[in-house]
Amino acid sequence: MTPILLFAAILAVQPQDSTRLTVVVAIDRALATHPMAAVARAQRDVADADVGQARAAWLPAVSLDGAIHRFEKPMVVYPLHSFDLRNPPQFDRSLSQASVAAAFTLLDFGARTSKVRAAESQRDAATATLGAAEALLVARTAAAFMRVLTTRGILAAEDQRLSALSAEAGRARSRLSAGKAARLDTLRAAAELASAGADRLTSAANVDIAEHELARLTGLPFDAVRGARLAGVRLVDAADAPSARSMLVERAHGANADVQAAERRADAAQAAVGSARALLYPTVQATSAIIDRSNVTGRYLAEWQVGVAFSYPLFTGGARPSVIGRAEAGARAAQEQVRLARFSAEQAVDETQATLDGARSRVAALEAAVQQSAEVARITQLARDVGESTQTDYLIAEANLFRARSSLVQARHAMIAARVELARVLGELSLPWIASSLESLP
Repeated sequence: MTPILLFAAILAVQPQDSTRLTVVVAIDRALATHPMAAVARAQRDVADADVGQARAAWLPAVSLDGAIHRFEKPMVVYPLHSFDLRNPPQFDRSLSQASVAAAFTLLDFGARTSKVRAAESQRDAATATLGAAEALLVARTAAAFMRVLTTRGILAAEDQRLSALSAEAGRARSRLSAGKAARLDTLRAAAELASAGADRLTSAANVDIAEHELARLTGLPFDAVRGARLAGVRLVDAADAPSARSMLVERAHGANADVQAAERRADAAQAAVGSARALLYPTVQATSAIIDRSNVTGRYLAEWQVGVAFSYPLFTGGARPSVIGRAEAGARAAQEQVRLARFSAEQAVDETQATLDGARSRVAALEAAVQQSAEVARITQLARDVGESTQTDYLIAEANLFRARSSLVQARHAMIAARVELARVLGELSLPWIASSLESLP
């Protein structure tokens, strides 16, 4: 099943919510509108046209030529194939000539084959580059989507903290008015409330930055992104990658788009060596033409001709060895680029797998930390109300709960972003992969 049909099938079984912006819709818009993908598609089309141009060399070249000349002195109208005194040649100052000629290369010692193979490899490389560009755009858009969710989640946690601190500040003022608390309690609560307000301003600015980035990637107006409800995202169980490093590295070497593009460019460079070496041998062409000549009287006389042409430059000033040397050096460089791409893919596998494992462990730890911090804050509040704990203890417990909640939001989205990046490194990332591996939360 092609990716398009697969994606259509996935969307068909998933209910669509038009009131929210989902990660699938955001990525789909990015792929359709972002110039990164458009440039890669255009370059792929250029490479595809180059293949057609290279293959055209296997067909005869047919040309139509015509000319009219005016001479200072009378010129022979028709060529003298033989001389007959009974039929003297005609002369005129105005002559015309038209011809239809065809030529076909009979032998070029593999030059055309090498050029076609090089063009096809370049086209395959451009296709792989397009896949790499689209995968990178998918990863960037998914990361931007997660960043908006993260910053909005942190802002929501800030609002919860502000609400709790505002209630505490009101309680401190009431107790001060009743003579049951010192003024220090109200000052401490007010200071914590002001600090939380400043932190919220920073969080709101981060939300604005993240929403602008998502708007740029998707091509949506900023107001549409700012006012949109974003569907939460979680990984489905099928998105878990195998943990064996050797398996991941093998998959990356075989399917990573950057590695594939480097390999196809190496194939093209090797084919260019064959094309360059063909310059050491002659070229043989078959030619034919029909030539029609006349003067101003309009007495046309046509004749045909056929032939075989042989071409071999005897001296090029060292151009041929230089062309061959350049092609061979380019082939060596392309092979090293393949090795470099594989090294980069291997390093990316190690880094993203470590990031993913760390994020998973961090999420598990922070989920427990949030539960414990919430319970500590609840108990501390009760203890403070009965006089067995201080206001400072309560404020510290609330701050710890806020930090745990904020860290958990970041860790969950960081885990998703790491899995998406690992899929890109493994050559799996696409819009259908996003649709099947990430689930929108209700």
